[in-house]
Amino acid sequence: MSTTPRDRLHQRAYLWARRGWARVTRAAWPTTTAAIACGLSYWAGQHVVGHPYPFFAPVAAWASLGYTADRSVRKVAETGIGVSIGVWLGDLFAHAVGSGPWQVAVIVFIAVLIARFVGSGSPLATHAGTQAVVLVGLPIGVLSPALGGGFGRWSDALVGAAVATLIAAIIPNNPVRRVRSAAQLATTELAETLTHIAAAVTSGTQEDRDYAINRARSTQVPLNDWAAISAVALNATRINATARRYRSHIAELDTQRVLVDRAIRSTRVVARRAQTLHPGPGADDVAELLTATATATRELAHAIGHGKDLAVAREYLTTVAQQAAPGALGERDWQAQALILVLRSAIVDLLEAAGASEQEARDALAALT
Repeated sequence: MSTTPRDRLHQRAYLWARRGWARVTRAAWPTTTAAIACGLSYWAGQHVVGHPYPFFAPVAAWASLGYTADRSVRKVAETGIGVSIGVWLGDLFAHAVGSGPWQVAVIVFIAVLIARFVGSGSPLATHAGTQAVVLVGLPIGVLSPALGGGFGRWSDALVGAAVATLIAAIIPNNPVRRVRSAAQLATTELAETLTHIAAAVTSGTQEDRDYAINRARSTQVPLNDWAAISAVALNATRINATARRYRSHIAELDTQRVLVDRAIRSTRVVARRAQTLHPGPGADDVAELLTATATATRELAHAIGHGKDLAVAREYLTTVAQQAAPGALGERDWQAQALILVLRSAIVDLLEAAGASEQEARDALAALT
């Protein structure tokens, strides 16, 4: 059945909302802990350091933690040091020579180079320059001792950096959870794409074909997210002792990412070639196989996302592989046979992602005759 423009609008809105909600759920806990750190650092600036308006304390805490879960203690500490260096240099420079265009240019140059000398981290230098500009750009009255100005701002930043580093050190950081979430989203997107290609093959309308191929192209976004989150998690296992025990799990998920990536690339080829496939018995066979593959892929996405046994997904995909016989399904249409041949490649990759060896995945395929 062909989809109407309203249906496609609803589908796009649903896709946008689902991706947005996935981003919200990933950011919810890190943002909560960062917000608590900001409040604690402001309280410490007032009641421990004794400054009435220690606003650079929460600024440093937020800059160090942010809304992502990528919180190695080293990275958080480096960022906090960068903020503190910037505030200290900005304070010192503003009191010595005042504010102005050339002062801003000079302080950025000095702050960044000093930060690069102190450490190799990019956030350290970035935040040193940013906070130095803020301090030099503030009116001199804001830097008065009565408001906690002068070197008081530097101590506020140190308080915020210390609180952020403490939060990063004591709050458990499980990088596997983030990678699993990204993996489930990307693999589910593949399943949805297969479903829409099946609908386009069945209806044969140009609107459905265009939507299917656009949906296939859009899978790159969650796939890129998965790759980025996986890279961050693998890096965390190298420099963070608490995350090191997850290294084998994250490496396994990264291997699955490569396989799902290959399956997605094959699916895009299917989406492009389906543009010229006309409705008929051969197209119906292809649509049925695509739908079965989508169902099995959803099971794989659920298993990967929740860390469950992959046996059920592997069984589903094995059944699909046994049905992928170009000679039997597409005997009345050579274009249908060509699509099934490409889809077989995606099925093999998905079977490997579900835990089958390459040989087992290939042996599961139906004979080409």
